[in-house]
Amino acid sequence: MTANIKNSILADIWGGIAAAAMLLPQSMAFGVVLLTPYGISAGIGALAGLIGAAALSIASGLAGGTKGIISSPTGPMLILFTSALAMIAANSKDTGFLLLGMLVLVVSIGVVQVLIGLSGGGKLIKFIPYSVVVGFMTGSAVLMLISQIGPLSVAGGDPRWASWIWLPPLVAAATFLITYLLPKFTKTIPATIAGLIGGTALFHGFLYFAGAPAPKAWTIGQLPGLESINLAFDPALASNLPWAGLAIAAIAGAVLASLDTLLTAVIADVVTGTRHSARRELVGQGFGHIFGGLAGGIAGAGTTGATVVAVNSGGRRWAGLAAGITILAIVWFGGSIGTILPIAVLAGIIIRVSVGMIEQDILTWLKERESRADAIIAVSVTVVTVFYDLMAAVGLGVFIAIIMYIRDQVKAPVIHRRFSGIEVHSVRHRTHVQREALLRKGSRIVGCELRGDLFFATADQLYEELVPDLEPSTILILNLRRVRRVDLTGAKILQQLGERLHAGGGTLAFCEVHEGIGLGHDVAEALLRMSPDSSDAGVKTLIGMDEALEYAENILLEEDGLGDTDIERRVDVVEMEILADLSKEMVEALRESFEFRTYSAGDVVFDGGEDGSELFFVASGQVDIRLVTTEHHYKRLATYPAGTVFGEVAFLSPGPRSAGAVAVSATELAVLDQAHFEKLSESHPAAAIALIRGLSKLQSEELRWSAQELQRLGDW
Repeated sequence: MTANIKNSILADIWGGIAAAAMLLPQSMAFGVVLLTPYGISAGIGALAGLIGAAALSIASGLAGGTKGIISSPTGPMLILFTSALAMIAANSKDTGFLLLGMLVLVVSIGVVQVLIGLSGGGKLIKFIPYSVVVGFMTGSAVLMLISQIGPLSVAGGDPRWASWIWLPPLVAAATFLITYLLPKFTKTIPATIAGLIGGTALFHGFLYFAGAPAPKAWTIGQLPGLESINLAFDPALASNLPWAGLAIAAIAGAVLASLDTLLTAVIADVVTGTRHSARRELVGQGFGHIFGGLAGGIAGAGTTGATVVAVNSGGRRWAGLAAGITILAIVWFGGSIGTILPIAVLAGIIIRVSVGMIEQDILTWLKERESRADAIIAVSVTVVTVFYDLMAAVGLGVFIAIIMYIRDQVKAPVIHRRFSGIEVHSVRHRTHVQREALLRKGSRIVGCELRGDLFFATADQLYEELVPDLEPSTILILNLRRVRRVDLTGAKILQQLGERLHAGGGTLAFCEVHEGIGLGHDVAEALLRMSPDSSDAGVKTLIGMDEALEYAENILLEEDGLGDTDIERRVDVVEMEILADLSKEMVEALRESFEFRTYSAGDVVFDGGEDGSELFFVASGQVDIRLVTTEHHYKRLATYPAGTVFGEVAFLSPGPRSAGAVAVSATELAVLDQAHFEKLSESHPAAAIALIRGLSKLQSEELRWSAQELQRLGDW
């Protein structure tokens, strides 16, 4: 074993022990508060809390979803179980029946939590707004404070102590003050441990002066040993359980536990500098609930305070396992400790935890206009939690999360960017006449880059926003790269868009349609499949935005007889636009300087980075300029049909090519190299000058287009 591994294990052990020391009083307190109102001994309640903490921490530690996370019973889970046990007790107050109901609920929460983890539901849990979480926590805190009134007002059933009824509240207050004030002076000693020791010492100090043993109702009593765990139960009792209510409670508990755990995992990530796995963490927590429930433990979740103590003490991968084993060791060897622990001390610790859970910023949120809606949500969830039921509050919270998500989706603009064919052009090089035609008619091309989810509300919003553009003969291009999903209603509205455009002589085209959208690779087929009775709206699906723009431009040019989509078309040198200013004699002199080369579809004309100095005139076919991005992917930078010229940068300034050129179809190129250009300059200097002038003009237009493209990318 290397020194680093040894030190890491020792740090995990120490971090686990430190966290267990902090969890010990809190876990016992929650178990006592939960079970003693139903006549179950405080010792059994304390043991249930400790078993729950040990099972969750061990299972989470073995799963390794989050480094350093520690789990135990928590306030929200305590309130949920208080409500659930009241529901169970309504059928029968028999101790065995109540414990069976608790076992079923804890195990069910574990099963649901495992399913949430395996299905990737951890990502959905994170959509619950922070204001809803604050409402859960604050409402649970208020109920926890109220729950301590009873334990602190018990006289103990002994007349000798009737005049000492003030002692439990005094001990609880002292414990609270120690746990509240100590962190302001030092963080070396865990506040809960200091409160446990200080409150217990104060309690027994008064007992010493009173000269009488404390009433049994004022202390936890002997903790049952692990051998007391009994997995057997009477099957006949199960038939009387409120199964429907338990199912609802299990779902609510799993959501609460998962939410609390993932929030704690984020805090652990910040301290450890790692990234948790929500899937592994929730599955581990789920199995912790299953085994803990079978052993008689109560439910819980990731605990922020103990987690911070563990990671700050050096705990990482195995800290949870070490904490769980430490708790089991305390139960096994220190069962008698419960005979000296006052219930009032645990009440003081619960009061401190409750006060820490109350979100005081709610009042600040109410004052600010921007956060007032969040404050109202938090207060609403708090009120439902306190005055009705935590399970109903969980349902309300999930409902609010759904409403807020839909609201945000509807409020967010569906159209990320809108442009016309005048503002944005394809990379296909056009003649001057073609460019003039596109500038004149380009407003008929409307492009929209969409974002988000297209369901009923957002798709209908999109339709309303596009109504001004649905003029006759409009060519509408919808870029779906940023769209996450299109549901059936969204598809229906897209079909309506296509039919309306088609009826007016227009066209609807889609591009960048990825598989995750749910429309397949051919939108037209998908829309007809979803609406078999619909007519063919002439919807087109193209690969990328540039291909869609080129398709739309070709439609406009074909209307004026200026189309150049015929890849077999041949353009003579004298017809090339760049040579329009040359006389017939100059063109013939230039023709004699050309070397004519032929390429098949897919042939490489030159590679990016290759040294070059040649100028290429496309006599027939088509050439793409491509920038290789990965081994199997490239970005098309330009397309040159017959009658255009490329390679002018390297011709004017010889050097490495910035990108490669590939023949798209059978292509013939007229090539002018430097040697032949030098001869042309000597024999026909006017022709050479006219060529350079034409190339300079071409470069100016290229720079202007590049500036527009950079602007477009900046707006993306």
